[in-house]
Amino acid sequence: MNVAKKVLKIVLAVFLALIMLILLVWGGLNLFKPVIYSEFFSIDSVICKNPGLNDGFVCQGIAVDEQSGKVIVSGYMKDDSASRIYVTDKDNNVRYVTLSNGGKPFTGHMGGIAIGRDSVYFPSGSKLVVVPLADVLNENTKDIDIAGKTIAMMHSISCVFANEENLYIGQFHDGGKYVIEGHEMETAEGTHYAFVTCYDLDDLTTPTHIYSVRDRVQGFCMTPDGQAVLSTSYGLTSSVYYVYDTNGLQVDTQFEGIDVYFLDDCQRQFSGPAMSEDLDYSNGLVVTFSESASDKYIFGKFFFADKVYGLDLNK
Repeated sequence: MNVAKKVLKIVLAVFLALIMLILLVWGGLNLFKPVIYSEFFSIDSVICKNPGLNDGFVCQGIAVDEQSGKVIVSGYMKDDSASRIYVTDKDNNVRYVTLSNGGKPFTGHMGGIAIGRDSVYFPSGSKLVVVPLADVLNENTKDIDIAGKTIAMMHSISCVFANEENLYIGQFHDGGKYVIEGHEMETAEGTHYAFVTCYDLDDLTTPTHIYSVRDRVQGFCMTPDGQAVLSTSYGLTSSVYYVYDTNGLQVDTQFEGIDVYFLDDCQRQFSGPAMSEDLDYSNGLVVTFSESASDKYIFGKFFFADKVYGLDLNK
């Protein structure tokens, strides 16, 4: 019995030591996070809580409707049930809409979402889904059927951004699991493999121009003064934000008769917490968030990665 008690005490001591170590690491990382990401946290403000993180929802896209103040977040479900669009606001009043396709659950990745005028845009492979904003914001809407609401685009879509004039669709390339072929461009920044393609909202058939961009772009937005902002992330590494000035850019080449501009002269770069996703621009702020606190990845729950942030690039 004495031996058994000693073994039990040793096991308990080791267990408690591990718990203490975990708490110390957790506390230390949270304490030093503002130091590690000092520039990010020096220009950020909290817009609202990131919705659906405890529902099995994996957030991917974000957009803000400036007229209503509503924030919409798109994503897929961990259990492969119907993808969702969550609607929330600064007071964290949350509801969601499920998506279907011809009466069957739509389980698309929902890599991005955008609001342009009175429509909501999000990707389904290389197709763009367009639904009325009023349907998404209507509190009586429980499900939206996307059948007959898609437009074929010139390439696959991983992120989406829109303003009052233009729609931008972006690709994700990492050179490993995710590879874009046929879009290689040699730039001053190195070889680019992916595009962000711009369309006039009044004509989504032919692009007005293309931006050639770096790897691992998860989000894109354009500010009113012509700054293009990219968020890049993959896995547990820090997210990185890149800011480019598009004013005065000269055409570098063409792709299928469309003017291509290289985003290869970064004006500002800073790091942020891992797993950043889609971007939007609203009320003077670059809107960003992370999927790390979802039930799929979990670890972000321990590092307070449950907020939607607005980044003030003028700071």
